Amino acid sequence: MKKTLGIDTKAGISADRFAAALIGLGLPEREMVRVIKSAAEGLGLLDAHTHIEFLPNERLAHRLHLMPLGKEEPLPMEDASLVLDSALIRANIAEPYADFARRVLAILRVATPPPSSPPPAKSISLPIIGTAHTPYKHKAPYQPQPENVGDGAFYIQVEPQYAAATQSLETFSHIFVLSYLDRALEPELSVRPPWKDDDKRYGTFATRSPNRPSPIGLTRVRLHRVEGERIYTSPLDLFDGTPILDIKPFIQTLDSVTGEEDAGNDGWLEGSDHLELHRLGIPHTHPGGAGSLSQPQTLIAVLTGIAWGLQHLKVELSSTICTSPVNTGPEYALELSAQSVLEKHKIPHRPETKSGELVTPDGAAILAALSPKFVAADDMPSEGKRAAYGLGGQVLDAVPALGALRLFLSEV
Repeated sequence: MKKTLGIDTKAGISADRFAAALIGLGLPEREMVRVIKSAAEGLGLLDAHTHIEFLPNERLAHRLHLMPLGKEEPLPMEDASLVLDSALIRANIAEPYADFARRVLAILRVATPPPSSPPPAKSISLPIIGTAHTPYKHKAPYQPQPENVGDGAFYIQVEPQYAAATQSLETFSHIFVLSYLDRALEPELSVRPPWKDDDKRYGTFATRSPNRPSPIGLTRVRLHRVEGERIYTSPLDLFDGTPILDIKPFIQTLDSVTGEEDAGNDGWLEGSDHLELHRLGIPHTHPGGAGSLSQPQTLIAVLTGIAWGLQHLKVELSSTICTSPVNTGPEYALELSAQSVLEKHKIPHRPETKSGELVTPDGAAILAALSPKFVAADDMPSEGKRAAYGLGGQVLDAVPALGALRLFLSEV
């Protein structure tokens, strides 16, 4: 009996949602997570976990979260195929499922890359004057908050040749710390803040995103004391070991605008509830902060998990069907690499739902690698099938069904 996989793309498609929906079709959840984590071995630690959520129609959906822990040396895409092969072997994935995962990776390698920072026309080198020491090895807060005081010791270890520059620094109550964000992702020229209610992109220079052409961080902290080559401070929102580029004193008369006629404004953040949480120091989360699947370790891990899941379910890859056209969400949310894959492989698509990034590059590559038969939604088989819904790290707050990807498995 042949098992046919059906993909309902009215909510788009992404690799993490695809993997989560496969769990809902009957995969052993713990084993799937184990396969994903194991696939990232040698590339750095990867946290993978799932949970169940209720959709507005009261149906269940599995959500898969993938988050790299720490920073490893970047893996060139040209080396990714060898690493993927190794992961597929460890997971005992046979053909044609292993070949499917290889095709997805190959499609992504030749896709038009999304716009990012061009090579700098001019660059400079700066000395590292010290190193931040914090309790944060794998995950740091977005902003230093009062409740972080109990997390551990925070200090800057100044390089010996710059120790004399700290003279009289202790006379100030606060300092600015300029850091080099060495764990930032690839630089972007525009970003979509994950906590915004809309999907508008903002120029990187108009945001606090760490993924900048020059990844420099700026933190204002209270200065506790200076002991030799160590500057002890209030909580720093930095990973342990972050390079420090400079330290400047906060001078109230010059830097405080309280009471001034022109006190400034909050720009496009005006009226933001999220900004108010930061101002008040209220603990909160940043939805959609999952690891980017453009990172090779995460991409390889989820592709291995998907291939293992398709094999476990004994899906007949050559008989996959998919609704047409694929809903890409608003036009401005579709990355150029995803657009390139959709067009090159003649995948019917159009912008529909006013939501977030419904079709990711990896989601488009999955469709291209499966090469499904595209049919109208009304022509999808309705008998003898079981359906499941998958959610990923990105939080989508618009219909249909909060961006849940629907898969079904039928036996014919």
